[in-house]
Amino acid sequence: MKTVLVSVTDKTGLDNFLTRLERFDTLRLIGTTSTAKYLEEKGFKCTKVEELTGFPEILSGRVKTLHPKVFAGILARPISEDRSCLAEMEISEIDLVVVNLYAFEEALKKNLAEQPMVEQIDVGGVALLRAAAKNFERVAVINEPSQYDSVIAAMDANKGEIPLAFRRKLAYQAFARTASYDQSISSYLGGLVQDHATAETTYDSTTKEAAAPNFADKLTISLKRQETLRYGENPHQAAAWYQLESPISVPGLSPELPAFPPFEQLQGKEMSSNNITDTYALVKILRELVAPAVVVIKHNNPCGVAQAKTLADAYELAYECDPMSAFGGVYGFTGKVDAALAERITRNFVEIVLAPEFDDAALEVFKKKKNVRVLKSTVDTKLAKQRDYKLKHLSDYGFLLEVDQDAPVEASTFTCVTEKKPDPALQKDIAFTWSVVKHLTSNAIFVAKDGLSLGFGIGQTSRIASTGIALRQAGEKSKGAVMASEAFLPATDNIEAAAEAGIAVIIQPGGSIKDADVIAACNKAGIAMVFTGQRCFKH
Repeated sequence: MKTVLVSVTDKTGLDNFLTRLERFDTLRLIGTTSTAKYLEEKGFKCTKVEELTGFPEILSGRVKTLHPKVFAGILARPISEDRSCLAEMEISEIDLVVVNLYAFEEALKKNLAEQPMVEQIDVGGVALLRAAAKNFERVAVINEPSQYDSVIAAMDANKGEIPLAFRRKLAYQAFARTASYDQSISSYLGGLVQDHATAETTYDSTTKEAAAPNFADKLTISLKRQETLRYGENPHQAAAWYQLESPISVPGLSPELPAFPPFEQLQGKEMSSNNITDTYALVKILRELVAPAVVVIKHNNPCGVAQAKTLADAYELAYECDPMSAFGGVYGFTGKVDAALAERITRNFVEIVLAPEFDDAALEVFKKKKNVRVLKSTVDTKLAKQRDYKLKHLSDYGFLLEVDQDAPVEASTFTCVTEKKPDPALQKDIAFTWSVVKHLTSNAIFVAKDGLSLGFGIGQTSRIASTGIALRQAGEKSKGAVMASEAFLPATDNIEAAAEAGIAVIIQPGGSIKDADVIAACNKAGIAMVFTGQRCFKH
Protein backbone atom coordinates (compact mmCIF):
# COMPACT_ATOMS: atom_id res chain seq x y z
CA MET A 1 0.00 0.00 0.00
CA LYS A 2 1.29 3.43 -0.96
CA THR A 3 0.57 6.40 1.30
CA VAL A 4 -0.16 9.64 -0.55
CA LEU A 5 -0.41 13.04 1.12
CA VAL A 6 -2.54 15.44 -0.90
CA SER A 7 -3.01 19.16 -0.25
CA VAL A 8 -3.83 21.20 -3.35
CA THR A 9 -5.42 24.50 -4.28
CA ASP A 10 -5.53 23.54 -7.96
CA LYS A 11 -7.56 20.34 -8.16
CA THR A 12 -7.42 20.09 -11.96
CA GLY A 13 -7.12 16.42 -12.99
CA LEU A 14 -6.53 15.22 -9.42
CA ASP A 15 -9.26 12.57 -9.33
CA ASN A 16 -8.21 11.23 -12.72
CA PHE A 17 -4.56 11.05 -11.61
CA LEU A 18 -5.40 9.14 -8.42
CA THR A 19 -7.63 6.74 -10.35
CA ARG A 20 -4.75 5.94 -12.69
CA LEU A 21 -2.41 5.64 -9.71
CA GLU A 22 -4.67 2.96 -8.19
CA ARG A 23 -3.81 0.68 -11.11
CA PHE A 24 -0.38 0.11 -9.56
CA ASP A 25 -1.19 -0.31 -5.87
CA THR A 26 -3.75 0.22 -3.15
CA LEU A 27 -3.65 3.82 -1.96
CA ARG A 28 -3.94 5.29 1.49
CA LEU A 29 -4.89 8.94 0.97
CA ILE A 30 -4.27 11.67 3.53
CA GLY A 31 -5.59 15.15 2.79
CA THR A 32 -6.07 18.57 4.31
CA THR A 33 -9.70 19.45 5.06
CA SER A 34 -10.75 20.99 1.73
CA THR A 35 -8.79 18.47 -0.36
CA ALA A 36 -10.15 15.51 1.66
CA LYS A 37 -13.69 16.80 1.20
CA TYR A 38 -13.16 17.09 -2.54
CA LEU A 39 -11.76 13.55 -2.80
CA GLU A 40 -14.59 12.07 -0.75
CA GLU A 41 -17.08 13.76 -3.07
CA LYS A 42 -15.27 12.06 -5.96
CA GLY A 43 -15.67 8.65 -4.29
CA PHE A 44 -12.25 8.24 -2.68
CA LYS A 45 -11.66 7.27 0.93
CA CYS A 46 -9.42 9.91 2.47
CA THR A 47 -8.06 10.41 5.99
CA LYS A 48 -7.96 14.01 7.14
CA VAL A 49 -4.60 15.32 8.36
CA GLU A 50 -6.14 16.17 11.75
CA GLU A 51 -7.23 12.53 12.12
CA LEU A 52 -3.66 11.43 11.42
CA THR A 53 -2.06 13.90 13.83
CA GLY A 54 -4.79 14.03 16.49
CA PHE A 55 -4.43 17.81 16.31
CA PRO A 56 -7.01 20.11 14.66
CA GLU A 57 -6.36 22.81 12.09
CA ILE A 58 -5.92 26.07 14.02
CA LEU A 59 -5.48 29.80 13.44
CA SER A 60 -8.03 29.83 10.62
CA GLY A 61 -6.10 27.16 8.73
CA ARG A 62 -2.67 28.78 9.10
CA VAL A 63 -1.49 25.64 10.92
CA LYS A 64 -2.65 22.25 9.67
CA THR A 65 0.21 20.09 8.32
CA LEU A 66 3.06 21.38 10.51
CA HIS A 67 3.24 18.31 12.76
CA PRO A 68 5.89 15.59 13.44
CA LYS A 69 3.54 12.80 12.33
CA VAL A 70 3.41 14.42 8.90
CA PHE A 71 7.00 15.55 8.48
CA ALA A 72 8.60 12.49 10.06
CA GLY A 73 6.58 10.33 7.69
CA ILE A 74 7.97 12.31 4.76
CA LEU A 75 11.57 12.81 5.91
CA ALA A 76 12.28 9.29 7.18
CA ARG A 77 15.08 7.68 5.20
CA PRO A 78 14.96 4.03 4.06
CA ILE A 79 17.35 2.94 6.82
CA SER A 80 16.75 0.76 9.88
CA GLU A 81 17.44 3.58 12.35
CA ASP A 82 14.74 5.87 10.89
CA ARG A 83 12.23 3.04 10.46
CA SER A 84 12.73 1.92 14.05
CA CYS A 85 12.04 5.47 15.17
CA LEU A 86 8.83 5.59 13.12
CA ALA A 87 7.69 2.27 14.54
CA GLU A 88 8.37 3.42 18.08
CA MET A 89 6.42 6.66 17.51
CA GLU A 90 3.67 4.87 15.54
CA ILE A 91 4.23 7.03 12.48
CA SER A 92 3.65 5.75 8.95
CA GLU A 93 5.92 6.46 6.00
CA ILE A 94 4.51 8.75 3.30
CA ASP A 95 5.56 7.72 -0.21
CA LEU A 96 4.13 10.44 -2.44
CA VAL A 97 3.44 14.11 -1.70
CA VAL A 98 1.06 16.00 -4.00
CA VAL A 99 1.02 19.67 -3.03
CA ASN A 100 0.55 22.96 -4.80
CA LEU A 101 0.75 26.33 -3.19
CA TYR A 102 -1.60 29.21 -2.45
CA ALA A 103 -1.93 31.22 -5.65
CA PHE A 104 0.17 34.17 -4.50
CA GLU A 105 1.21 35.11 -8.05
CA GLU A 106 -2.41 35.20 -9.21
CA ALA A 107 -3.34 37.33 -6.20
CA LEU A 108 -0.68 39.85 -7.24
CA LYS A 109 -2.67 40.61 -10.38
CA LYS A 110 -5.67 41.66 -8.29
CA ASN A 111 -3.86 44.56 -6.59
CA LEU A 112 -5.07 43.45 -3.16
CA ALA A 113 -4.29 45.38 0.00
CA GLU A 114 -1.25 44.30 2.02
CA GLN A 115 -3.02 42.13 4.62
CA PRO A 116 -5.01 40.01 2.11
CA MET A 117 -1.78 39.51 0.17
CA VAL A 118 0.02 38.33 3.31
CA GLU A 119 -2.71 35.71 3.80
CA GLN A 120 -1.85 34.32 0.36
CA ILE A 121 1.67 33.39 1.53
CA ASP A 122 1.83 29.61 1.87
CA VAL A 123 3.93 28.23 4.73
CA GLY A 124 2.94 24.60 5.25
CA GLY A 125 2.79 23.81 1.54
CA VAL A 126 6.30 25.11 0.92
CA ALA A 127 7.58 23.11 3.92
CA LEU A 128 5.93 19.93 2.59
CA LEU A 129 7.43 20.36 -0.87
CA ARG A 130 10.90 21.00 0.54
CA ALA A 131 10.71 18.02 2.90
CA ALA A 132 9.57 15.63 0.18
CA ALA A 133 12.11 17.00 -2.30
CA LYS A 134 14.93 16.65 0.23
CA ASN A 135 14.06 12.98 0.71
CA PHE A 136 13.82 12.14 -3.02
CA GLU A 137 15.80 8.98 -2.28
CA ARG A 138 12.52 7.47 -1.09
CA VAL A 139 9.70 10.00 -1.67
CA ALA A 140 8.25 11.38 -4.89
CA VAL A 141 6.90 14.93 -4.94
CA ILE A 142 4.42 16.55 -7.33
CA ASN A 143 3.90 20.30 -7.25
CA GLU A 144 1.56 20.95 -10.19
CA PRO A 145 -1.07 19.09 -12.24
CA SER A 146 1.04 19.25 -15.42
CA GLN A 147 3.32 16.59 -13.89
CA TYR A 148 0.60 13.94 -13.47
CA ASP A 149 0.96 12.42 -16.94
CA SER A 150 4.75 12.15 -16.77
CA VAL A 151 4.57 10.43 -13.38
CA ILE A 152 2.11 7.85 -14.70
CA ALA A 153 4.26 7.33 -17.81
CA ALA A 154 7.33 6.75 -15.62
CA MET A 155 5.43 4.21 -13.53
CA ASP A 156 4.11 2.47 -16.65
CA ALA A 157 7.69 2.09 -17.86
CA ASN A 158 9.01 0.83 -14.51
CA LYS A 159 6.50 -1.74 -13.30
CA GLY A 160 4.58 0.66 -11.10
CA GLU A 161 7.62 2.27 -9.47
CA ILE A 162 8.92 5.82 -9.80
CA PRO A 163 12.66 5.41 -10.48
CA LEU A 164 15.27 7.34 -8.52
CA ALA A 165 16.36 9.46 -11.49
CA PHE A 166 12.77 10.61 -12.01
CA ARG A 167 12.29 11.30 -8.29
CA ARG A 168 15.42 13.44 -8.40
CA LYS A 169 13.96 15.37 -11.35
CA LEU A 170 10.69 15.90 -9.46
CA ALA A 171 12.70 17.14 -6.47
CA TYR A 172 14.52 19.65 -8.66
CA GLN A 173 11.20 20.88 -10.02
CA ALA A 174 9.79 21.24 -6.50
CA PHE A 175 12.75 23.29 -5.31
CA ALA A 176 12.55 25.42 -8.46
CA ARG A 177 8.88 26.05 -7.64
CA THR A 178 9.54 27.06 -4.03
CA ALA A 179 12.42 29.30 -5.15
CA SER A 180 10.15 31.03 -7.66
CA TYR A 181 7.38 31.32 -5.08
CA ASP A 182 9.70 32.86 -2.49
CA GLN A 183 11.04 35.23 -5.13
CA SER A 184 7.50 36.45 -5.90
CA ILE A 185 6.88 37.15 -2.23
CA SER A 186 10.29 38.79 -1.80
CA SER A 187 9.69 41.01 -4.84
CA TYR A 188 6.27 42.02 -3.56
CA LEU A 189 7.53 42.94 -0.09
CA GLY A 190 10.65 44.54 -1.55
CA GLY A 191 8.46 46.69 -3.76
CA LEU A 192 6.50 47.86 -0.72
CA VAL A 193 9.69 48.70 1.14
CA GLN A 194 11.11 50.57 -1.85
CA ASP A 195 7.84 52.41 -2.49
CA HIS A 196 7.87 53.71 1.08
CA ALA A 197 11.51 54.73 0.74
CA THR A 198 10.79 56.52 -2.54
CA ALA A 199 7.83 58.37 -1.06
CA GLU A 200 10.03 59.67 1.75
CA THR A 201 12.85 60.85 -0.55
CA THR A 202 13.14 64.10 -2.48
CA TYR A 203 15.57 63.82 -5.36
CA ASP A 204 17.85 66.63 -6.45
CA SER A 205 17.76 66.78 -10.25
CA THR A 206 21.52 67.36 -10.34
CA THR A 207 22.36 64.05 -8.67
CA LYS A 208 22.48 60.52 -10.00
CA GLU A 209 19.52 59.61 -7.78
CA ALA A 210 17.28 61.78 -9.97
CA ALA A 211 17.49 59.26 -12.78
CA ALA A 212 17.17 56.12 -10.67
CA PRO A 213 14.59 54.68 -8.30
CA ASN A 214 15.58 53.06 -5.00
CA PHE A 215 16.87 49.75 -6.34
CA ALA A 216 16.59 46.85 -3.91
CA ASP A 217 19.67 45.89 -1.87
CA LYS A 218 19.18 42.28 -2.92
CA LEU A 219 17.62 41.15 -6.17
CA THR A 220 16.31 37.65 -6.84
CA ILE A 221 15.18 36.81 -10.35
CA SER A 222 13.25 33.70 -11.28
CA LEU A 223 13.09 32.71 -14.94
CA LYS A 224 11.05 30.00 -16.60
CA ARG A 225 12.20 28.46 -19.88
CA GLN A 226 9.80 29.19 -22.70
CA GLU A 227 11.60 27.08 -25.29
CA THR A 228 14.97 25.91 -26.55
CA LEU A 229 15.84 27.95 -29.61
CA ARG A 230 16.99 26.83 -33.03
CA TYR A 231 20.40 28.33 -32.25
CA GLY A 232 21.97 31.35 -30.60
CA GLU A 233 23.72 34.38 -32.08
CA ASN A 234 25.66 31.96 -34.31
CA PRO A 235 24.71 28.40 -35.36
CA HIS A 236 27.35 26.81 -33.11
CA GLN A 237 25.94 28.55 -30.02
CA ALA A 238 23.09 26.92 -28.12
CA ALA A 239 20.39 29.22 -26.75
CA ALA A 240 17.10 29.14 -24.86
CA TRP A 241 14.35 31.70 -24.34
CA TYR A 242 13.18 32.48 -20.80
CA GLN A 243 10.43 34.57 -19.30
CA LEU A 244 10.21 36.25 -15.91
CA GLU A 245 8.08 34.27 -13.46
CA SER A 246 7.48 37.30 -11.26
CA PRO A 247 8.29 41.01 -11.46
CA ILE A 248 11.59 42.51 -10.40
CA SER A 249 11.10 44.48 -7.18
CA VAL A 250 11.67 48.01 -8.43
CA PRO A 251 9.33 50.92 -7.63
CA GLY A 252 7.30 51.94 -10.65
CA LEU A 253 7.32 48.47 -12.19
CA SER A 254 3.87 46.93 -12.35
CA PRO A 255 3.37 43.78 -10.24
CA GLU A 256 1.51 42.26 -13.18
CA LEU A 257 3.65 40.53 -15.76
CA PRO A 258 2.74 41.03 -19.43
CA ALA A 259 1.29 38.16 -21.42
CA PHE A 260 3.95 35.74 -22.63
CA PRO A 261 5.04 34.85 -25.23
CA PRO A 262 4.52 38.25 -26.90
CA PHE A 263 3.57 36.70 -30.23
CA GLU A 264 1.95 33.62 -31.71
CA GLN A 265 3.99 31.92 -34.43
CA LEU A 266 1.57 30.98 -37.19
CA GLN A 267 4.12 29.34 -39.50
CA GLY A 268 7.79 29.11 -40.40
CA LYS A 269 11.07 27.82 -39.06
CA GLU A 270 11.85 27.76 -35.36
CA MET A 271 13.05 31.01 -33.84
CA SER A 272 16.70 31.72 -33.03
CA SER A 273 17.98 34.18 -30.46
CA ASN A 274 18.74 36.69 -33.23
CA ASN A 275 15.16 36.38 -34.48
CA ILE A 276 13.79 37.23 -31.04
CA THR A 277 16.23 40.12 -30.58
CA ASP A 278 15.35 41.56 -33.99
CA THR A 279 11.62 41.17 -33.38
CA TYR A 280 11.94 43.03 -30.07
CA ALA A 281 13.82 45.86 -31.81
CA LEU A 282 11.03 45.95 -34.39
CA VAL A 283 8.23 46.22 -31.85
CA LYS A 284 10.00 48.93 -29.84
CA ILE A 285 9.93 51.22 -32.87
CA LEU A 286 6.44 50.19 -34.05
CA ARG A 287 5.03 51.17 -30.66
CA GLU A 288 6.09 54.78 -31.17
CA LEU A 289 4.87 55.34 -34.73
CA VAL A 290 1.61 56.79 -35.97
CA ALA A 291 -0.32 54.06 -37.80
CA PRO A 292 -0.38 53.01 -40.57
CA ALA A 293 3.34 52.35 -40.28
CA VAL A 294 5.93 49.76 -41.28
CA VAL A 295 9.42 48.99 -39.96
CA VAL A 296 12.07 46.81 -41.60
CA ILE A 297 14.82 45.57 -39.26
CA LYS A 298 18.18 44.11 -40.21
CA HIS A 299 20.65 43.00 -37.56
CA ASN A 300 18.82 44.75 -34.72
CA ASN A 301 18.67 48.13 -36.51
CA PRO A 302 16.05 49.56 -38.86
CA CYS A 303 16.86 49.90 -42.55
CA GLY A 304 13.43 51.21 -43.53
CA VAL A 305 10.71 53.04 -41.58
CA ALA A 306 7.62 54.77 -42.95
CA GLN A 307 4.27 56.24 -41.95
CA ALA A 308 1.71 56.70 -44.73
CA LYS A 309 -2.02 56.87 -45.51
CA THR A 310 -2.27 53.09 -45.99
CA LEU A 311 -0.30 50.12 -44.74
CA ALA A 312 0.52 49.12 -48.32
CA ASP A 313 1.94 52.57 -49.06
CA ALA A 314 3.96 52.52 -45.84
CA TYR A 315 5.39 49.14 -46.82
CA GLU A 316 6.49 50.32 -50.26
CA LEU A 317 8.15 53.42 -48.82
CA ALA A 318 9.91 51.52 -46.03
CA TYR A 319 11.16 48.82 -48.41
CA GLU A 320 12.42 51.25 -51.03
CA CYS A 321 14.50 53.11 -48.47
CA ASP A 322 17.13 50.36 -48.70
CA PRO A 323 16.06 47.29 -50.71
CA MET A 324 19.49 45.71 -50.43
CA SER A 325 19.48 45.75 -46.62
CA ALA A 326 15.81 44.71 -46.55
CA PHE A 327 16.84 41.39 -48.14
CA GLY A 328 16.39 38.76 -45.41
CA GLY A 329 14.98 41.36 -43.05
CA VAL A 330 12.36 41.38 -40.32
CA TYR A 331 9.18 43.23 -41.32
CA GLY A 332 6.71 44.75 -38.87
CA PHE A 333 3.27 46.25 -39.47
CA THR A 334 0.91 48.27 -37.28
CA GLY A 335 -2.24 46.87 -38.90
CA LYS A 336 -3.80 43.86 -40.65
CA VAL A 337 -1.83 42.29 -43.50
CA ASP A 338 -4.07 41.30 -46.40
CA ALA A 339 -3.41 39.00 -49.37
CA ALA A 340 -2.29 41.77 -51.73
CA LEU A 341 0.28 43.00 -49.22
CA ALA A 342 1.40 39.43 -48.50
CA GLU A 343 1.99 38.89 -52.23
CA ARG A 344 4.13 42.02 -52.34
CA ILE A 345 6.14 41.00 -49.26
CA THR A 346 6.88 37.48 -50.50
CA ARG A 347 8.37 38.69 -53.79
CA ASN A 348 11.52 39.22 -51.75
CA PHE A 349 13.42 37.08 -49.27
CA VAL A 350 12.08 37.84 -45.80
CA GLU A 351 12.86 36.16 -42.48
CA ILE A 352 9.96 37.34 -40.32
CA VAL A 353 6.66 39.13 -40.81
CA LEU A 354 4.99 40.46 -37.65
CA ALA A 355 1.58 42.12 -37.45
CA PRO A 356 -1.34 42.30 -35.02
CA GLU A 357 -3.55 40.52 -37.54
CA PHE A 358 -3.49 38.62 -40.85
CA ASP A 359 -6.51 37.79 -42.98
CA ASP A 360 -7.00 34.17 -44.07
CA ALA A 361 -6.06 34.89 -47.67
CA ALA A 362 -2.76 36.43 -46.56
CA LEU A 363 -1.91 33.30 -44.56
CA GLU A 364 -2.53 31.20 -47.66
CA VAL A 365 -0.03 33.36 -49.56
CA PHE A 366 2.59 32.94 -46.84
CA LYS A 367 2.15 29.16 -46.91
CA LYS A 368 3.84 29.20 -50.32
CA LYS A 369 6.97 30.36 -48.47
CA LYS A 370 6.96 27.76 -45.71
CA ASN A 371 10.19 28.97 -44.06
CA VAL A 372 8.95 32.53 -43.52
CA ARG A 373 8.15 33.05 -39.84
CA VAL A 374 4.73 34.65 -39.59
CA LEU A 375 4.15 36.13 -36.13
CA LYS A 376 0.89 37.48 -34.78
CA SER A 377 1.73 40.05 -32.12
CA THR A 378 -0.12 39.45 -28.85
CA VAL A 379 1.21 42.47 -26.92
CA ASP A 380 -0.10 46.01 -26.81
CA THR A 381 1.38 47.98 -29.69
CA LYS A 382 0.97 51.22 -27.75
CA LEU A 383 3.96 52.63 -25.92
CA ALA A 384 4.08 51.50 -22.30
CA LYS A 385 3.28 54.28 -19.85
CA GLN A 386 5.28 52.81 -16.97
CA ARG A 387 9.01 52.49 -16.62
CA ASP A 388 10.68 49.54 -18.26
CA TYR A 389 13.88 47.90 -17.06
CA LYS A 390 16.65 45.90 -18.64
CA LEU A 391 19.13 43.49 -17.11
CA LYS A 392 22.52 43.07 -18.74
CA HIS A 393 24.89 40.23 -17.87
CA LEU A 394 28.59 41.13 -18.11
CA SER A 395 30.00 37.73 -17.13
CA ASP A 396 32.62 38.19 -14.37
CA TYR A 397 31.78 41.91 -14.29
CA GLY A 398 28.38 41.07 -12.85
CA PHE A 399 24.97 42.40 -13.86
CA LEU A 400 23.62 45.85 -14.62
CA LEU A 401 19.97 46.67 -13.93
CA GLU A 402 18.85 49.98 -15.35
CA VAL A 403 15.82 51.91 -16.43
CA ASP A 404 15.49 51.02 -20.10
CA GLN A 405 13.77 54.25 -20.93
CA ASP A 406 11.78 56.80 -19.01
CA ALA A 407 8.56 58.14 -20.47
CA PRO A 408 9.50 59.70 -23.84
CA VAL A 409 9.53 63.44 -24.19
CA GLU A 410 6.76 64.79 -26.39
CA ALA A 411 7.51 66.85 -29.49
CA SER A 412 5.38 69.65 -28.06
CA THR A 413 8.00 70.12 -25.30
CA PHE A 414 10.97 70.47 -27.68
CA THR A 415 12.70 73.85 -27.62
CA CYS A 416 13.79 75.73 -30.71
CA VAL A 417 17.20 77.28 -30.01
CA THR A 418 17.93 78.96 -33.35
CA GLU A 419 16.84 82.17 -35.01
CA LYS A 420 15.06 80.21 -37.71
CA LYS A 421 11.99 78.28 -36.59
CA PRO A 422 10.96 74.93 -38.10
CA ASP A 423 8.36 75.04 -40.85
CA PRO A 424 5.04 73.96 -39.23
CA ALA A 425 4.67 71.42 -42.03
CA LEU A 426 7.70 69.58 -40.62
CA GLN A 427 6.35 69.13 -37.08
CA LYS A 428 5.20 65.56 -37.75
CA ASP A 429 8.59 64.71 -39.21
CA ILE A 430 10.34 66.17 -36.16
CA ALA A 431 8.35 63.82 -33.91
CA PHE A 432 8.88 60.95 -36.35
CA THR A 433 12.66 61.30 -36.56
CA TRP A 434 13.02 61.46 -32.79
CA SER A 435 10.82 58.37 -32.29
CA VAL A 436 13.16 56.42 -34.57
CA VAL A 437 16.66 57.75 -33.87
CA LYS A 438 16.51 56.93 -30.17
CA HIS A 439 16.28 53.22 -31.04
CA LEU A 440 19.38 53.21 -33.26
CA THR A 441 22.80 52.03 -32.14
CA SER A 442 25.01 55.02 -31.31
CA ASN A 443 26.49 57.16 -32.64
CA ALA A 444 23.19 57.53 -34.48
CA ILE A 445 22.00 59.95 -37.15
CA PHE A 446 18.62 59.61 -38.87
CA VAL A 447 17.31 61.59 -41.85
CA ALA A 448 13.62 61.60 -42.79
CA LYS A 449 10.91 63.57 -44.56
CA ASP A 450 7.18 63.10 -45.11
CA GLY A 451 7.07 60.17 -42.68
CA LEU A 452 9.71 58.29 -44.67
CA SER A 453 13.18 57.20 -43.63
CA LEU A 454 15.85 58.46 -46.01
CA GLY A 455 19.17 57.71 -44.34
CA PHE A 456 20.60 55.88 -41.33
CA GLY A 457 24.00 56.47 -39.74
CA ILE A 458 24.40 53.71 -37.15
CA GLY A 459 27.00 52.38 -34.74
CA GLN A 460 30.01 54.44 -35.77
CA THR A 461 32.77 55.49 -33.40
CA SER A 462 32.44 59.15 -34.42
CA ARG A 463 29.27 61.12 -34.96
CA ILE A 464 30.50 62.85 -38.10
CA ALA A 465 31.02 59.40 -39.64
CA SER A 466 27.39 58.52 -38.91
CA THR A 467 26.28 61.89 -40.31
CA GLY A 468 28.16 61.24 -43.52
CA ILE A 469 26.67 57.75 -43.94
CA ALA A 470 23.11 58.95 -43.35
CA LEU A 471 23.39 61.93 -45.71
CA ARG A 472 25.01 59.88 -48.46
CA GLN A 473 22.21 57.33 -48.25
CA ALA A 474 19.57 60.06 -48.36
CA GLY A 475 21.26 61.78 -51.30
CA GLU A 476 19.27 64.52 -53.03
CA LYS A 477 16.25 63.73 -50.85
CA SER A 478 18.07 65.37 -47.92
CA LYS A 479 17.01 68.78 -49.19
CA GLY A 480 14.31 70.12 -46.91
CA ALA A 481 14.49 67.03 -44.65
CA VAL A 482 14.85 66.61 -40.88
CA MET A 483 18.05 65.18 -39.38
CA ALA A 484 18.05 63.76 -35.85
CA SER A 485 20.90 62.84 -33.49
CA GLU A 486 20.16 60.75 -30.38
CA ALA A 487 22.97 62.46 -28.42
CA PHE A 488 24.33 65.99 -28.54
CA LEU A 489 26.30 67.20 -31.53
CA PRO A 490 29.84 67.76 -30.21
CA ALA A 491 31.18 69.89 -33.07
CA THR A 492 30.13 72.13 -35.94
CA ASP A 493 31.34 69.69 -38.60
CA ASN A 494 27.96 67.90 -38.42
CA ILE A 495 26.19 71.22 -39.05
CA GLU A 496 28.40 71.98 -42.04
CA ALA A 497 27.66 68.55 -43.55
CA ALA A 498 23.93 69.00 -42.95
CA ALA A 499 23.95 72.45 -44.51
CA GLU A 500 25.73 71.20 -47.61
CA ALA A 501 23.11 68.44 -47.98
CA GLY A 502 20.23 70.92 -47.62
CA ILE A 503 18.84 69.74 -44.26
CA ALA A 504 16.05 72.04 -43.03
CA VAL A 505 15.80 71.04 -39.35
CA ILE A 506 18.18 69.36 -36.92
CA ILE A 507 16.87 67.73 -33.75
CA GLN A 508 19.17 66.73 -30.89
CA PRO A 509 19.17 66.53 -27.07
CA GLY A 510 21.54 69.44 -26.46
CA GLY A 511 23.83 69.62 -23.46
CA SER A 512 27.27 69.87 -25.06
CA ILE A 513 29.84 72.44 -23.98
CA LYS A 514 29.86 73.28 -27.71
CA ASP A 515 26.12 74.05 -27.85
CA ALA A 516 26.70 77.76 -28.42
CA ASP A 517 29.05 77.05 -31.34
CA VAL A 518 26.64 74.53 -32.85
CA ILE A 519 23.70 76.93 -32.56
CA ALA A 520 25.75 79.70 -34.15
CA ALA A 521 26.66 77.40 -37.04
CA CYS A 522 22.96 76.61 -37.58
CA ASN A 523 22.10 80.31 -37.56
CA LYS A 524 24.81 80.98 -40.13
CA ALA A 525 23.56 78.13 -42.35
CA GLY A 526 19.87 79.03 -41.96
CA ILE A 527 19.01 75.68 -40.34
CA ALA A 528 16.40 75.40 -37.59
CA MET A 529 17.51 73.41 -34.54
CA VAL A 530 15.42 72.02 -31.70
CA PHE A 531 16.58 70.50 -28.41
CA THR A 532 14.72 67.57 -26.81
CA GLY A 533 16.49 67.66 -23.45
CA GLN A 534 16.68 63.84 -23.39
CA ARG A 535 19.73 61.85 -24.48
CA CYS A 536 19.05 58.34 -25.83
CA PHE A 537 22.57 57.04 -26.43
CA LYS A 538 22.44 53.28 -27.02
CA HIS A 539 25.31 50.79 -26.99
